[in-house]
Amino acid sequence: MIDLHTHLLWDWDDGPDDLYQARAMCRLAEQDGTDTICLTPHIFRMTRYKDDLGVLRQRMEEFGREMRAAGVPIEFHWGAEVFVHAEVVRAVEKYRFTVDQTSYVFLEFASEGVPAGAANMLAQLMSKGFVPVISHPERNRGFAARPELLFEFVNMGCAAQVTAASLTGELGKEVRATAGLFMMNNLVHIIASDAHRTIGRPPGLSRAVQAAARIVGESKARAMVTEIPRAILDNKALPDWGEPENPLRRKAWTQRLLGMPRRPSRAAVGDRDREGDPGSEAGPAGEGPKRARPGSTTLLKIKKKGA
Repeated sequence: MIDLHTHLLWDWDDGPDDLYQARAMCRLAEQDGTDTICLTPHIFRMTRYKDDLGVLRQRMEEFGREMRAAGVPIEFHWGAEVFVHAEVVRAVEKYRFTVDQTSYVFLEFASEGVPAGAANMLAQLMSKGFVPVISHPERNRGFAARPELLFEFVNMGCAAQVTAASLTGELGKEVRATAGLFMMNNLVHIIASDAHRTIGRPPGLSRAVQAAARIVGESKARAMVTEIPRAILDNKALPDWGEPENPLRRKAWTQRLLGMPRRPSRAAVGDRDREGDPGSEAGPAGEGPKRARPGSTTLLKIKKKGA
């Protein structure tokens, strides 16, 4: 299995404090059946050295050297989890915080919600050849309250990652229900552990795959930790495992099936009518907002390595 979102790098963010903790996490992942891991340290949030990329590079080199010396039989890759802020497009373009120098880049929204202008920011990144991978949207209050936002972003060409512990219920019933809703509507593409510690937030994907299989079937659940993340590592288009669907179209029965609470009021995610709709962009004068054109992530043109 491939775990594409982890925080195994020690002494950088809110992950492990030292080499020994990081090595223990790798052993747990190996025992659970994970043979490929991408390290995605936080950038612009939760860093211990004020985003000093020199320190980050040093930690990455130390990690690779120590894991080889310890004989850890895991294939390691590098990426980052980039926190969304006003200059995020410029930062990604300048430093290429992508997964293994591919076009895919993990983006993390503040858990409180989705900011106005998010759709424009994502469109800018895609226009520059990047493919945003939205980290754990099921844990974001804005996406949970308005799941149609995630539908719009995926329809634009974004990918999304669901956390393993969300599917198993370890992060609460509401988060599990939201994760299930996104799974049923083809709005998340990969399962990852987002591991931070050996206790509390450990690595491991197998239990989440079992939980996902009860929602989307065993074949797709397995693909979310094998075939699809491998396509990202190889900088290829995502395999087609179903077109995204708007959860609002079948909201009533899926809420009953998954045990979801009723949709919160608009106040839960802010007054989008005053500040602008992050799920739309302005059209020509007099025509109102222009929605993202429906499309498939499998049709997205992706830059080749070295291009």
